[in-house]
Amino acid sequence: MFLVGLLQWWYGPGWIDQIDLIRQRLARTIDFFSIGHLLATLFSPFRQISAGRVGGPIGAQFQAFLDKTISRLIGAMVRGFTIIAGLVVMAVQALFGIVIIVVWLIIPALPLIGFIAFAIGWTPSWN
Repeated sequence: MFLVGLLQWWYGPGWIDQIDLIRQRLARTIDFFSIGHLLATLFSPFRQISAGRVGGPIGAQFQAFLDKTISRLIGAMVRGFTIIAGLVVMAVQALFGIVIIVVWLIIPALPLIGFIAFAIGWTPSWN
């Protein structure tokens, strides 16, 4: 009866808990990298001190326009690299999550597989 209860938990609530842990880990990564916020502000000025309107001669207005444009390009590059890094980390976490879920399903069968290998006389060769 104990073994049946253990297997019921393993393939029921235990498996669902593992999936929830993986989902939470991915959600924390999304929050850490703020991918949605970075996408929304991709072409916003990057750490620009004076982003207000500039009045005066056309030369000053053109200089302000160039400053804002360069700041937006730098911001887009920095945000783009951060988004790419976040997506790579999320892909690696998702891959490891899939491996964890598959291994979680196989673990209870390992003693039976080992006993069968022992019974037929199979031994691993390390050559």
